[in-house]
Order: sequence, then C-alpha cells, then structure tokens
Amino acid sequence: MFWRWLGRRTATYHVQIGDGGRAGVVRYSEVGGSLEFWWEFTEGGAAIAVLDPAQWDAAHQAAAVWAVGRREEILRRLAREVRRQRAPAARISIEDRWIVLTL
Repeated sequence: MFWRWLGRRTATYHVQIGDGGRAGVVRYSEVGGSLEFWWEFTEGGAAIAVLDPAQWDAAHQAAAVWAVGRREEILRRLAREVRRQRAPAARISIEDRWIVLTL
C-alpha cells in the first residue's frame, strides 16, 4: 500500500490516508502510538470502520493504552481531518461502528 503525507501535523496528532483505490487504511498517530482504521467509498461518500463504544477500551488495553477512555476525542479528530483532506463539504456522522462522511 502506498502511503503519502496528506495531513496536517499538529503538536499532538496526525492522520494519514492510505491510497488504495476504493478502500484502504487511515492511520491516526500520536506520540504514544498509532491506530489504523479501514475505510471504503460508499454510494454517497465514504465510511470508516471503528470499534463500538463497548469494545473500544478493552481492545486497546494492551497495545494502545494511550487511547483508552478517549474514543470520542480520537474519532472526532480523525473524522475532521479526513474531511479536511478529502471531502471538505462532507457531513460527518459518528456512529457506534462507523464514521460516515456524506457528500
């Protein structure tokens, strides 16, 4: 998969979008580590698969402890940055298992 820098780097995080055709991986990174999320184009925009609230903390206890308790913050950052990079006019909806960007 080809990765290229497309995002804004802030003091605390950055977002990279893997170009892979109609789907790929979005990487959210902070000093403590990174998380990867699967994305795909949809008929009306794009969707990013995320863990639901009940699974988030348990799934990150070992490998990404810095993300525990921060699901809402991380997903908001991820959604805003993906919209900024790829679809500035999109509406964002953060659901239990998806971030949906609607054009």
